[in-house]
Amino acid sequence: MATTTSTSSIDPALLPYLTQGLERAQSLFLTGQQPEFFPGQTYVSPSAATTEAIAQQEQLARQQSPVLQQAQQAYQASMGQVGQTAAGGFLNANPYQQAMMEAATRPLTQQFSQAVLPGISSLYSRSGRLGSGAMERALGTATEAYGRSLGDITANIAGTQYQQERGLQQQAQLAQSQLAGLAPQFYSQQFLPSQTLAQVGAQQEAIAAQPLQEQLARYQFGQQLPYQQLQGYLSSVYGTPLGSYGTQTTNAPTFQNRSAGILGGGLAGGLGGYALGQAFPSIGAGYGALGGAALGGLLGGGFF
Repeated sequence: MATTTSTSSIDPALLPYLTQGLERAQSLFLTGQQPEFFPGQTYVSPSAATTEAIAQQEQLARQQSPVLQQAQQAYQASMGQVGQTAAGGFLNANPYQQAMMEAATRPLTQQFSQAVLPGISSLYSRSGRLGSGAMERALGTATEAYGRSLGDITANIAGTQYQQERGLQQQAQLAQSQLAGLAPQFYSQQFLPSQTLAQVGAQQEAIAAQPLQEQLARYQFGQQLPYQQLQGYLSSVYGTPLGSYGTQTTNAPTFQNRSAGILGGGLAGGLGGYALGQAFPSIGAGYGALGGAALGGLLGGGFF
């Protein structure tokens, strides 16, 4: 097996430029003038119109709303009146019913008292039967007819009013159910002032938080700047085209001619043994050359 080792290095033609670039990176990221946070204000202050509008909203939210109160009172009053009508509270409660009946029956009463009764008396008086049984029967029949007519008139008035009120009662029951469906809306309107006040508070907090957010951003910028600069510098260093770092070792089988190896090894060993014998005369040049040739042949043949 043969081992091949290769080493990569920077092209000498690029070395001056890389050195200059790394020095510039060091100056830019570490030792030179550092980036700064924007020195001015980084948020927009609220305008006078905005602050005035928020103040007006707060004032309205804190005071009692007469419109809302009147709406709630009107709703409660409507519920009360509609509820009374729906319950039949006015079916027989017309204060003008008696007056209407009297007005309707007055002509009949006048006719009965001023015309019917005198006519019967005059009729029986002329015939000489005044006070007779026949006259009494005639008066009874006329009185009965008069009473029946009065009853019919009053019954018609009362019945008509009752039917009308029953219709109003049914309409009131329908209106009552509709008003009941509006109850959640009137209930939620109670929270409108507090909800508006909460929105005003949120706007005020958002405006007040802007300076704090800017301070936090400046603080975080100062805290992260050294790390960001170091990261930028290291990225520049790591990005330098240095090629393959370290060494590369390859092991591959080597095929050789053993006979040629023995011959070449013996020749090289003989020359080495002759040189050894010249350096150490006590060994002898002949023996040194012979031993070196033998050892060189063995090594050249791949026996070791």
